[in-house]
Order: sequence, then C-alpha cells, then structure tokens
Amino acid sequence: MEQLRSRALGEGWRKLVIDGVSATPVSLKRGPAIKIVDGPRTETLPRDAWEARLDALLAGARTAHLLAPDGDVHARRTKKGKWLVSHGRASSPAPASDAHDREPQRALTAGHPLFRATRISHDKERQVQHYLELLRPLPLWGRDTIRVVDAGCGKAYMSLALVAYGREVGTRVELVGLDANPGVIETVRAIADQLGYEEARFEATSIAEYGSAGSSDSEPIDLLVSLHACDTATDEAIAAGVRLGAEAIVVAPCCHHELAAQIAGKKDALLRHGLLLGRQADLVTDALRASALEMLGYRVEVMEFVSAEHTAKNVMLRAERAPSAARARRAGAEYVELRDRWGVDPAIERLLGERLAVSGAR
Repeated sequence: MEQLRSRALGEGWRKLVIDGVSATPVSLKRGPAIKIVDGPRTETLPRDAWEARLDALLAGARTAHLLAPDGDVHARRTKKGKWLVSHGRASSPAPASDAHDREPQRALTAGHPLFRATRISHDKERQVQHYLELLRPLPLWGRDTIRVVDAGCGKAYMSLALVAYGREVGTRVELVGLDANPGVIETVRAIADQLGYEEARFEATSIAEYGSAGSSDSEPIDLLVSLHACDTATDEAIAAGVRLGAEAIVVAPCCHHELAAQIAGKKDALLRHGLLLGRQADLVTDALRASALEMLGYRVEVMEFVSAEHTAKNVMLRAERAPSAARARRAGAEYVELRDRWGVDPAIERLLGERLAVSGAR
C-alpha cells in the first residue's frame, strides 16, 4: 500500500480512484494541482496540500485504484484491515498528462468503439457520459468484478457504457440486461458481440420474473439500474433490486399514471389542470419511492438525470445501501404521512409487501 501512496505523491500517474472519489493531476496558471471529484462536488488542491488529503482519503478507504501509463495498482482492504495490493497492465495506453484544458474529463473517450457500434447521436453520447459521471461515485469501482442488472434495458447503450467504463478502470462488469421485447434483445446481443463484451448477456423476460422464487438467477447483485421504465415498471425494478440484495439501485422513472389516476378525483385547484396533475403525481410517486428505499436501509439522492431541454422526465433516484435506524424511522413516518395525506395505494408498497410492513409502513 505504501507503494501506491508513494506513486500518488509522485509524478506520471493519470488518475486515482479511492472509494469512488477520483483525483487527477492538472496544471493551472498558479502551478501544479490535483483535481478531486466527489460526486457532484469538485475542488482543486495545490500540490503541497495533496499529501494530507491523500492520507485522509486512504484512512478509512476500502478500495484504491491508481491508473498510470506504465501499469495500474489496485488495493483492497480486507475485513481485518489488511491491504491487499495487486498490479496490472495499464487500463489505457494514453500517456500521462496534467494539462488542464478546462473541458470536463469524460469517462469514455469521444471516439470510443461503443459510440460507433450503437450509432447514437451526439446528444445521446453526452447523456451516456453524464450517466457515467452520476454512477462513478458509487463505491463499486475498483473491485475485481461487479454484477449489474439493467431492468427494462431497451437498446442498453447506457449499460453497455458501464461495461466499457469497467474495462477502463479494471473492474469486470457482469451485465444482465432484461427486456420483454425479444427483438430488442437480439439487437443488443449483436452489439455486445460486435464489441467483444462477453461479460454482457441479455434475456427476454419481465422484471418481475427475473430472480423470483425458484429462478436460477437469484444470486445477490451489486447494482440494479432501470432507465425510463414506464409507470409501475420502475417500482418492479426497485423491488427486484431489493429482492436481489443490490448494494446500489439507480432508477430514472418515466410516466406515473398509477397515482395520477388515484389523485385525479380530488377537488384541488392544483389538480384541476392535467399538466399540473401529472407533475404532482410525479412528485408524490418518486417521494414515496425514495422514502421506501430509505426505510429499507438505503441512502437516497434525488437528482437531475438529463437536461430538461431533452425530456421532462429527468429525475434520477440514486440509492446506496447504508443502513441507519434513525433514517429508517424518519423515512417511515414521512412515507405514511405522504401516503395517507394523498390517500393513495402505491405499487411500491404492494410490491415490497412484508419488507415495508416490518419497517412500520402499514
């Protein structure tokens, strides 16, 4: 571990990822510096302040991953507190550079084979890059292998991007994409084969059926993602993630017809107009989903997924398993109050059933 620390304090490396926090050498007019990205927060430290920050980051870390042109270094702390360090070939042949061009650093290069194989537009490519930025803070990267399920994968270019990014940082992403449309599944299988992504497989099945009782696919997973699944399909995806023991669940919901129909009859000026009714249903549905996840031991962030200029359905729920009895109690009280105030019967509660009942929602 001291070798990794020494290299990070020296020159020639291009990136360091510690439990999802990334550090990159940059050159500013005022001198050499280190840019640190921790979720939505970005800061730039002068080089003389880097050693103290590095030690603080490593103090409670579980994984560290240093990328350099001459070879990468991977480190993982065991449950007993011992660091296991391994060395691997460089994940990218790009030479080390500390040039700071003021452009955001992308998870995947602009000419990445993924973008050519999927033939997505420039706008979609930007969405993929932004999606990866939102998932990079999850404490999964740097592991040897992570299991990912994409519930309602569609064309799956977002999840194929996770496989591509995993190869960049030395993490094997074993992806399972689910979609009820067999034609779509055949299309994405062909793209994955073209890219040589043997770690990705796709199944023509519903979200509810995958990993259900008696299914062969019932092993715990690390991450469940579901983007723009319609109406209660998002609730089915969340329930599948909980059922499969996902460490992280990331969903970007689409339409919210179920609760819109349930609250439509209320005599309220806010709900008299269809547009406002739809938006209120969006807010109530996603707030209930977030509270339900917090009741079950997740820490939830609600954020903007894509710019509103592309779609009004731009909310993302990013949940990481981080049990907290206090958070669960607060979330349970908020869930019950919100559900009863609007007099709704949300799918998330029906699907999670006894799990939420144990947490006091019923």
